[in-house]
Amino acid sequence: MFLHLLTSKLKKLNDHLPLVLVCWLLILTVLYSSLSLIRHDRFQSGGFDLGLYDQTVWKYSQFLSPYNTIKERFILGDHLNLTLPLLAPLFYFWDDVRILLVFQAFWLTFSVLGVYKISKLRGFTNFSSLLLSFIYSLFYGLQYLIFFDFHGIALGVGLLPWLVYFFENKNRKLFIITLVLSLLTQENMGIAIAGIGLIYFFKKAYRKKGLVLIILGLISTFLAAKIISLFSPVGFQYQPEISLNLFKNITGFFDAPEKRLVWLYSLSWFSFLPIFSPGAMLAVILDLAQYFITGPEFSRMWSPFMHHRGILVIFLCLGTLDVLAFLKNKKININIIVILLFLSALFQQYYFHYPLNKLTKKSFWQYESWMTGNKNLFKLIPENASLAAQQSLVPHLSHRKEIYLVYPRKHHFPKNSPCGQSYCWWLDFGGKPELLVVDIHPNSWLTQLLETNENFESALTNMEKMHKIELVKAINHAKLYKIVY
Repeated sequence: MFLHLLTSKLKKLNDHLPLVLVCWLLILTVLYSSLSLIRHDRFQSGGFDLGLYDQTVWKYSQFLSPYNTIKERFILGDHLNLTLPLLAPLFYFWDDVRILLVFQAFWLTFSVLGVYKISKLRGFTNFSSLLLSFIYSLFYGLQYLIFFDFHGIALGVGLLPWLVYFFENKNRKLFIITLVLSLLTQENMGIAIAGIGLIYFFKKAYRKKGLVLIILGLISTFLAAKIISLFSPVGFQYQPEISLNLFKNITGFFDAPEKRLVWLYSLSWFSFLPIFSPGAMLAVILDLAQYFITGPEFSRMWSPFMHHRGILVIFLCLGTLDVLAFLKNKKININIIVILLFLSALFQQYYFHYPLNKLTKKSFWQYESWMTGNKNLFKLIPENASLAAQQSLVPHLSHRKEIYLVYPRKHHFPKNSPCGQSYCWWLDFGGKPELLVVDIHPNSWLTQLLETNENFESALTNMEKMHKIELVKAINHAKLYKIVY
């Protein structure tokens, strides 16, 4: 009786649900934009990656060579982001780093429509498609991708649902365009394409095409890595070194707390249904393999809290759709299952406290006096001046030809030590910038200074003693120095 009543109610609502989806996409764009803009405005963004990409896109907009002074190399020697020039026109609408954050929020939200259309194409109702799209839109990897600055991989993540839709809809022209753009976005997008190929390889009607995608994706990744090595002074720095020990490779997927969290967050978000899709699980394994079984030098990429996990969502979503299609053929009420998936996702959003929850916290919105001091100091810096700046200040100043990231390190002083010891804290940076800008407010995060407050301030004191920097202006805890050579 309950199921019959629920089904009849859903049929009445069915025609209005696409409008609900549009409203949700507008709301989500605002929420995601707010999440990243507030984080940036409170000096929680960094030179890696927002400042790095901002300077690159800004240089494209100015028709300058995309030599990135933050990374200190030609940008294609870091990642093969060949689609970044397409973002350059954004700065003609709003010449500010924040336009990248807003665009990223819009672009990833727009991809949700692609998921809805895939679901509809596969014969699911408007209701089921809406809830599945909602679940996709709040995937933890997407939330952390948006929360963790801006990254070029977001362009590829936003393209993949449309790639799948055009593939299944047999729109050959748009599929090829989307495929090319995806492969040009970043070198590991080839692995993502291969992952999608694995999913279709397990579908009899698509097996040959799936195999083509697997081969094409892996070859393109290999070629992209070779191209990057030509532009990089250190070669391709993300080169995996996979062990020949099979047992070590298998355990390598689970041998750290961060890795186990990735598995938990990823599979639980879709209530573990993707486990029953062999293609989806192989796609996830292939993507994670490039980080998880390549040694501790990749440990910073194991985290579930950075941009790397956003790409998993399309594999998991397609796996979920495949499992639901199987259950549908068994005459099981899919609407009920999708409602349970939806409620599970809402509970996890609350329980695991994913980034969007921060918008409900007063502390996240809090604006402190030292932040005002930083912004007032920025107004005194000439637009064309070459700068060295700490991690948290770089993305606020990266609209310029030369900006260098400050690295606090210990330097060896065999004699005339400024600290009375043979090793003293010092600030390293590349190039020969004119000015140094820092913010030493108390209790700065390690991600803001790349060192403790105490050691960072020691470095400044030592450089002042050695007459390597001269104070030009101080506002609250923000300081502007002239660099002496």
